[in-house]
Amino acid sequence: MVNEKILIVEDDIDIMEVLSLTIANANYLVFKASTIYEGWEAAVKQKPDLILLDVNLPDGNGFELARRIREVSDAIIIFVTVNHLIDHKLEGFEVGADDYITKPFIPKELLARIQANLKRKTTSIRNPILHIDNLVIHFDEKNVYKNGKRLNLFTKEKLLLFFLIEHANKVISVDQLIDNVWGQDGVTDSKTVSVHISTLRRKIEDVPAKPKWIQTVRGFGYQFVYKK
Repeated sequence: MVNEKILIVEDDIDIMEVLSLTIANANYLVFKASTIYEGWEAAVKQKPDLILLDVNLPDGNGFELARRIREVSDAIIIFVTVNHLIDHKLEGFEVGADDYITKPFIPKELLARIQANLKRKTTSIRNPILHIDNLVIHFDEKNVYKNGKRLNLFTKEKLLLFFLIEHANKVISVDQLIDNVWGQDGVTDSKTVSVHISTLRRKIEDVPAKPKWIQTVRGFGYQFVYKK
């Protein structure tokens, strides 16, 4: 079995030491970077499965690095930062983050979140390819195509879409989405789910303001509508 690769982008030496030891002791391969430049180089070269990313780095903003990484990779991105503000967290999710952990953190909790995110990413659906009008969903490849062009979906957007399709024509509550996409330990709420649904609609719907596929059922949740 090939060990999964985790990249840590953190400029605090003490925090880097805690993170790297915690992850290495769990038998993951660890790569380290302390700047935006080093983080980008490592992300491109090492192709990590998961990235732990600080927001405030010496040479730039972690949000910008996450945005760049999302253009070339669907690696899981978890922000690890001191900022507790909800708007700050939502900004992270909007640029493609999958989870958000605030400092100080408990190493065991951090490791549990890493393992949960990696496990959800590898979950597959029975039918590997699904054609829905101008959409083609490759569940095994974890890719979605629209009009023959691969869409740049963030990991959480893919998981949301796959879960809704798996339960097509059924109303799924926000709590169900949180439990199955983020997990009970995930840092999220109804506003975060709404942000992800909105960005997903902009990518897969022809008219996002009048969605054909992902419909809101007011007071209950969301529903992916199509005739099987």
